[in-house]
Amino acid sequence: MNADSLALSGGTVYTLAGSPTEESTADGIVFRDGRVADLAGGTAERTIDLEGRTVLPGFVDAHAHLPWVGIALHETDLSAADDREEALAALAENAADTAAGDWVLGFGYDESTWPAGEDDPLTRGELDGVSETHPIAAKRVDGHAVSLNATGLERVDLDGVDGDVRREGGEATGVVVEDAVIRVTEATYPDREKARTVLEKGARRAAELGITTVYDMAGMATPNEPGDPFHAALFSAWREDALPVRVGYYVHVDRGDALADLEIASGFGDDRLSILGLKVFADGSIGAQSAKLDGEFADDPGNDGQFVIDRDRLREAFAAAARANQSIATHAIGTKAIEVVLDAYEEVLPAYETDDPRLRIEHAELATDDQIERMAELDVIASMQPNFLQWSAPGGLYEARLGERWRRENNRLRTMRDAGVRLALGSDTMPFGPLYGIHHAVNAPHDAQRLSVGEALRAYTRGGAYAGFADERGSLEPGKLADAVVLDRDPFEHPEEIDEIEVVATVVGGEIVYEAPDPGLETTG
Repeated sequence: MNADSLALSGGTVYTLAGSPTEESTADGIVFRDGRVADLAGGTAERTIDLEGRTVLPGFVDAHAHLPWVGIALHETDLSAADDREEALAALAENAADTAAGDWVLGFGYDESTWPAGEDDPLTRGELDGVSETHPIAAKRVDGHAVSLNATGLERVDLDGVDGDVRREGGEATGVVVEDAVIRVTEATYPDREKARTVLEKGARRAAELGITTVYDMAGMATPNEPGDPFHAALFSAWREDALPVRVGYYVHVDRGDALADLEIASGFGDDRLSILGLKVFADGSIGAQSAKLDGEFADDPGNDGQFVIDRDRLREAFAAAARANQSIATHAIGTKAIEVVLDAYEEVLPAYETDDPRLRIEHAELATDDQIERMAELDVIASMQPNFLQWSAPGGLYEARLGERWRRENNRLRTMRDAGVRLALGSDTMPFGPLYGIHHAVNAPHDAQRLSVGEALRAYTRGGAYAGFADERGSLEPGKLADAVVLDRDPFEHPEEIDEIEVVATVVGGEIVYEAPDPGLETTG
């Protein structure tokens, strides 16, 4: 729906401009020429009667993998599988429609939620039962472990990464982690045509979920040949004005030197597509038993995880980014990994010409009190995913992998905020969707993890905007970009049901880019 001006009236507009204790609201809002024009009402070419619905600033997903979202929709989405049988059946359905010899790909399975006795990763034998004529790769929800059938194991070059191939009795189980996952990703990377297809699907899904800005994080692998198909897809969509949402992306560390050589600083681009900086992986994940810990995994004694980048290489990459005034977003989950990253950030900060490089730690799930204090002192942003709190229940993934203590001490959003650490919330596509994450932040099981509705909304709007150098977004104030989401219910009035709230419409730059199939909105003009 295109119009130079658009008015939303007859509902509750939360501007999120003030503090969480002083919510600023209006009965309506006018967008004109892509920006917020008026909060007191007024005339417009098109007017929508909200009929009591709620308007918020558009959500900013501070950490997502847009290609993963699209490719799961294009291939096999395993995120909704309730047990092994459902996951295998979905892969079999894909195989039935795939030419023999072509890859069958699945994404997002989470064995930790499956019934007792089934909560182990998918194995080579099970996937062989799906097909022996197709190579099969089923990626775990965290992206740090992949299950392969025998044909898949044969198809991927795993020379030099044998330590990341899980074995029992000397035989490969089909489960691979970290560097071996990178080899799988390289072997299954889409070409440019497919990359554009999955990008479009992912971007449309973002709009459906009320996301108006998404920060796409480079995955663990980047293609060896010149050019990344997803980067090409982003730029072709940008040239054709075909991006329904705003996208900022962080470049894989392996391409960071090229970016630094061009001296492209963070924020290069426009308000529809921008380059935000460098993405680095310091360690693995809890689900894959590869996060770098200060102890050992409770369910794998002797294993304290692993670093996935050499410390010297990490420091070199940080130094190059600093010379070019690029932000750095570093994946660090375990306590040892977080400590190494904070040390490196502190070392490199003086090299920045800007006083505001907006350095980030992605996830920071197991940050200690001392590390949280250091993050506040260094003004390091905590880019966190509140939907991870789905695994913080008794008997959940945190307790199973790390022990009972960590069920209470993971993802401490409240502790972070109270210490003065800037929060930027995102999904990491586990699952994609801000309302799901906001629900878990508001209804977290422990005080140290729990935010108020206003705090969670701000971290998923203003916090994300700040982290991505997008200060014209994140709140609905005159002069700011006209990005908003219309909800069927008010999250302030239904805090225990936020994950059940539906997105009615999404507005980007004053244009409605998504409208629910039966929104019930009366439009004039």
